[in-house]
Amino acid sequence: MRPLLLFFLMIGAGMAAAAQDGNIPATFPGGDSAWKHYLDTAFNNKNMVAQMTAKDYERFGKTQRVVYTFNVLADGSIGLINIEGQVSQAVRNEVNRVLKNAPRWSPAIVGGKASTYRKRQVSTFVFDE
Repeated sequence: MRPLLLFFLMIGAGMAAAAQDGNIPATFPGGDSAWKHYLDTAFNNKNMVAQMTAKDYERFGKTQRVVYTFNVLADGSIGLINIEGQVSQAVRNEVNRVLKNAPRWSPAIVGGKASTYRKRQVSTFVFDE
């Protein structure tokens, strides 16, 4: 089975207002398209398929939509990863691995100082034969 990966970037509702206040949200080097490219190339599809069991396919299906949040810390590293909802352990493991190995971001700036920023991301994995 070869999985297909779809991405949806979720941008915080307060981003535009924050920028007007002089606050700047955290950004991935190269912007959203570079972040999408990083995710597209970093997820190891073979690893996820190898970890999936027949019970995983039965319980979670061939399409798994995962919503996850993470903090971009003041030093640009990623911390406090939270995976919402129910997805297979294989998908959970891979999301954690990819985020922990991600390049450093440009941290958010609040009041002129680097600050922690909470990011929400949605990825959909479609495992087909």
